[in-house]
Formats: sequence, C-alpha cells, structure tokens
Amino acid sequence: MNIFDIKQNNRKKIYFYIRKNNLATRQEIAYNLQLSLPTVTQNLEYLVKQGLINSNCKVSNNSGGRNPVAYSYVADAKVAIGLDITKHHIKSIIIDLDGNVVKYIYKRQDYRRDDEYLKILGETVEKIIESVQLDNKKILGVGIAMPGLINQEEGYVVDGRVIDNTGMSCKDFSKYIPHPTKLIHDSNASGFSEIWMSSEIHDAFYISLCNSVGGSVLLNDNVYMGDGLYSGEVGHLNLIPNGEPCYCGQKGCFDAYCNAERLAGYTGYDLDLFFHRLGQGDEKLQKVWDEYLDYLTVAVNDIRMLFGCTVILGGYVGAYMKDYMDVLYKKVDAKSPFGEDTSSYLIPCKNKIESVATGAALHFVEEFFRKLC
Repeated sequence: MNIFDIKQNNRKKIYFYIRKNNLATRQEIAYNLQLSLPTVTQNLEYLVKQGLINSNCKVSNNSGGRNPVAYSYVADAKVAIGLDITKHHIKSIIIDLDGNVVKYIYKRQDYRRDDEYLKILGETVEKIIESVQLDNKKILGVGIAMPGLINQEEGYVVDGRVIDNTGMSCKDFSKYIPHPTKLIHDSNASGFSEIWMSSEIHDAFYISLCNSVGGSVLLNDNVYMGDGLYSGEVGHLNLIPNGEPCYCGQKGCFDAYCNAERLAGYTGYDLDLFFHRLGQGDEKLQKVWDEYLDYLTVAVNDIRMLFGCTVILGGYVGAYMKDYMDVLYKKVDAKSPFGEDTSSYLIPCKNKIESVATGAALHFVEEFFRKLC
C-alpha cells in the first residue's frame, strides 16, 4: 500500500466512523481509530470543505475548559436518482446517502419503444429534480431499472420481451438525461436495496413480486450474477406443467401465476386498491389472494430447498405481505419435508417504498462510498 492509498484509507475510516456515530470529536476519532491528531485534523478539514461533514456543533466537556467541536455526518451531501420503468408507469425517486427518500413521484405512462418516450424519461428526471430545487452538483447519477435480462457491465438489454426493450442500451435510455446513468435489472435493484438496508442479513434469496416475477441471489451483501445473466430468475421456475402461458413462450411459469398484475388486474391495475378491498373482506378477492398464496407457497418451498437460506418477499406485492405472513407460514409449513418453522427463514421486505427505483439509485451511492475521496 503506497502513501496515497494510506491517506485515502484513513480518510474513509474517519468519514465512515462519523457516519456510523453521527457525531464525533477530533479526540474521539483519533483515540478509537488509533490515528494521530494531525492526521485526523487534516482529513476532517478536507471532509468539511467537501461538504460531507459539518463542524458547527459543540459537546459539553465534563473535565472543564472549552467545549470540543463535534463533527456530524451530512446525509444529503450527495443524492442519487432512481427510475423504475414498467409497461404502465415510471416511478422516480431521489435518495440521500443513507437511502432515505428525499422525493418520490409516480407517473402513469405506458412504455413505448420510441424517441418520444425517451424524452418523457428525461422530463421525468428534470421534474423530480426541480420539485425539490436540487443542486445538480449533488447528483451522483441516475439508475434506470427495468425488466429484462440486462448485461449491466456493457449496459444493454439482452432479452426484453416483457416491455419490448431487447437490444436497447443505457445510452438509448439516457439520451435526454444529462447525468451519469446505469442500466440495472429490476429484480437485482430491488434485491440490492433490501440487503443494503438490512445490516443483520448478508446472504439471502430475494423474490421480486413485481409486474414480472424475478429474484436475486444475495451473497456477502452483493448480488451474485452467476455465469450467465439469469441468476435468480425464479419467474421461470415451472410450477404447473402445461399450465398458463408465460411471456417467455413456456407454460406454467411462476411469473404467470404470481406477477403483481395478476392481482392488480382485478382493480383497474391499482394494486393498492386490491389490498384495500382485500382488507375490507371482498370475498372474490379473498379467493384470488388465497390461490395466489398457494402458488407462492410452492415457489418459496422450492427456493428454500435449493438455497437453504433466508427468503425475502419483496417487490410491489412484497410491500403488502406483512399482514398476511401467518397465513403464508401455515401454507409453507404444510409443504416442508423437514418440518421447518417457516417463520425462521421467510420474511417480508423491509424496504416498502419503491424498492426497485431505490435499488437503482443505490448503485451510485455504493459507488460513491467505494471511490470516496
């Protein structure tokens, strides 16, 4: 490790120490990180100048004398934007460096493979920026999440039959977005958002119950991509041989039975309205929901047998699952060949506020932390 690396490493240590503790004095930092006071002072001055921390507060000194200056973490020093693109809507979000939602906007918009739609994406980004009078210098980038097999390294859609985006690139989607961009698979974005915000979980399988069903294999706090581009693509597990047709051309796929639109279609494609009426005791929707849980049960059991790890229910439907977990636990328990307690490994997602868009934005937050200073 050269001198530059040592300096950068010390700066990161100091920054993340303040981020973790939210408030710290120069002396506390030097003592706990085993760094010299001159080293700490120099780095604190740099971080203050960059706007990443504040030095405008003091803490009481019980031993007498002047109260020492305490440095505080600035969560909104930088922000990132995420877009969630589906067949019928565009969801945009701004998050700070802690993943907190600064602004969220929902736009009903049918996807079209044309230049007019790309202009709408650009306008969507500008609108959310203007809505909070955001300084462009704070923006780390715009993560664009969507369904389809996506080569994230090269930035293009390999297979996009869900919304007809095959062959389109990040350059295409960012044509009218004047910020750094990244194209991300919606399930991977959603899964990453969950593991990023769950400090106690490091390995899991995330089921994304969105308008198309997907999943993410999460290992050591990261998405495991596998040898191909379809690691975690549980939407195409065959649940029912020769069952209902799937957009992939096969029959009986998990996606055909448990995508969010299967539920939302009963209430004018308003998923919130579906669960509202379900909660009011709508008998027709009760039957639809019970059948949905039966299919979900089969998939959960198969995934548990394959991976033997925590299984997280996320996506649009996952955001509503908390109130229905006891029912699902009983269904999965009944199918468990080893008599497991399902509640010990099957959990609803924590991130309920647009996990796809949030995960897309978090790509830039994570990148910022990696390259910090």
